[in-house]
Amino acid sequence: MRFQINDNIINYSAQVLAHTEDGMTWAQIAKFFRKKSSEYHVAAPFVNTLFPSNLANRRDGFIRNLRAFSPEQQFILLNELCDLTNKKVNSTPLKKMLLHHRTKSRFTFAEINHNSL
Repeated sequence: MRFQINDNIINYSAQVLAHTEDGMTWAQIAKFFRKKSSEYHVAAPFVNTLFPSNLANRRDGFIRNLRAFSPEQQFILLNELCDLTNKKVNSTPLKKMLLHHRTKSRFTFAEINHNSL
């Protein structure tokens, strides 16, 4: 079975990392996904720092950008974002959830180089 990231984890990550009060700003989200789109050769849909009028909120844009990547890439990106977040965001529960999910699925990323994905 192929590694997948649970929808609950995707939604929770957006709730934590793109939270209206404490999370990343839209400009930070767009810049992060623009950079990662280039690195991974993936076309994330929302990489302009001007907030798109067709999005309900930044969590929606975060989720839609994240879903453009493979599950393995999503896992790597979420871990990186947990490490990059400001001190106001408590990403520790998300990081633990990701680790548990990876362990439960028995998927190892040790040999994966993100440039080869």
